[in-house]
Amino acid sequence: MIWHLNMKKVACLLGLCLLCTGVVSAYEIKCLCPNEVYRGDIVTIEGTSTLPPGYSTWMQLYEVQPTSRELTSQALVIQQGGNWSIQLQTLALEEGTYKFEIVEDIMDYPLSSGSDRTMIFKVIDRSGEITIQSPSTQRSGDMLDIYGRAPEVGSAGLQIEVTDSRGTVVYGPLYIRTDADGSFSEKVRVDGPGRYYVKFSDFRNNEARFITRVSFTLEGQGTSVSSTATPTGTVSGRTVSASAVASRDAPAYFIADTLPGTVTVTTSTGTDWRVYHTDGTGSPVRVDASGSSAPEEFSVSSTGGLLYLKAEPVRAGDEGTVTITVENAESVTANPAAATHFGDVIPESEPTESPFPVVMLIFALCLIGCAGIRK
Repeated sequence: MIWHLNMKKVACLLGLCLLCTGVVSAYEIKCLCPNEVYRGDIVTIEGTSTLPPGYSTWMQLYEVQPTSRELTSQALVIQQGGNWSIQLQTLALEEGTYKFEIVEDIMDYPLSSGSDRTMIFKVIDRSGEITIQSPSTQRSGDMLDIYGRAPEVGSAGLQIEVTDSRGTVVYGPLYIRTDADGSFSEKVRVDGPGRYYVKFSDFRNNEARFITRVSFTLEGQGTSVSSTATPTGTVSGRTVSASAVASRDAPAYFIADTLPGTVTVTTSTGTDWRVYHTDGTGSPVRVDASGSSAPEEFSVSSTGGLLYLKAEPVRAGDEGTVTITVENAESVTANPAAATHFGDVIPESEPTESPFPVVMLIFALCLIGCAGIRK
């Protein structure tokens, strides 16, 4: 009888060991992430894994410095052969230190001790090294005029690459001449009116190094804002506004329903605001040219449709109410759903529930079962 009870205790302990250590083998995942990335560039992060093809999890992005906060997450899906990759949009990231954390399924797909669960990298902002002097909206038909100055590049030359709104490369990458003071000027033939993105890089340490990416809108030759037709029943130049509380940890997001023609966006004053905008088809564009005593202001050419806006204070400790005023729009509303267009987490999203409480519940049930066996 005593031997029989001892065997039950041994079986119970073995069950607890299996529960704690897992009945499946640990999987390995490796990550290749650059130590430094340049703000505004699109960076590919990739790796290998022994996880089965089709398995998916999440890579959570955090800002470590200058502030500590959770930013966004991206799906990671294992492909045939164990390979995986994601693309990181860095335009919405400030210069500082960041980290990726891979979300682990400890119940069914535990990771080995040698896996790369966390990756640390730095974001370097080089956008201040170049000044673009050509207008963001041009009326040249099929020719994009690009000129400006990059003093730190000097006469070493710049590499430019031009893509359209679909991401198709229409020019380059090719190096263009720069003067001793870094001045440059280039005319690029494109496919006609539309939005184009110009990527600037220089060559240092035997590699092309990203500087910044700039958006241009090319209108049809001879067009003007006053000649742009407006839908029946709408009034060209209508001005609307909306307000929301914003801080660096909790930016304000807006959605503007724009009318055809030139759309002008202006912020309130009193706080040094930084604004990002996108129509959802291209990378977000940052506007940060004024201080607290003057509003941030920019204009875009619109065919009518939604314009997504993000506003936050430049200083990490500031917080206040920002008012966004949009000229030539049907409406503008504060809407957290716009966060997804900037690679941010929607503020109302509920945090993912941790699996640990389930494990503790099972562990407690096993202890109760063992106590019953002793009796």
